[in-house]
Amino acid sequence: MTLTLPWPPAVNNLFLNVRGKGRVQSPRYRGWLAEALAAVRAQQPTRIVGSFHVRVLLDRPDRRRRDLDGLLKAPLDCLVKAGVVEDDSLAQSIAIAWSDAEPKKPGAVRICVEGV
Repeated sequence: MTLTLPWPPAVNNLFLNVRGKGRVQSPRYRGWLAEALAAVRAQQPTRIVGSFHVRVLLDRPDRRRRDLDGLLKAPLDCLVKAGVVEDDSLAQSIAIAWSDAEPKKPGAVRICVEGV
């Protein structure tokens, strides 16, 4: 199954250190997660039980340089929170690449998940 998610915040922007509370989700991450969960639910995915393979294709929002690996955590965590997969530790393989599409705001993540 293939799902389309909004452009995620980079891993460096997901959490904040808050005195007395430790690490908490950043407001930007909370906002993105709410939007992404709504997008996943609207696509009515089936649940995958057990191990799975993931392929991620990123449609750039602009031409800025970014690390691919820093954009992976939020979408995988979203799949878990939405109940599409049980746990992202069950991923047997993960492939990630930039799409060939011209950069266009707001950007998107296309994520294909297949049970093993």
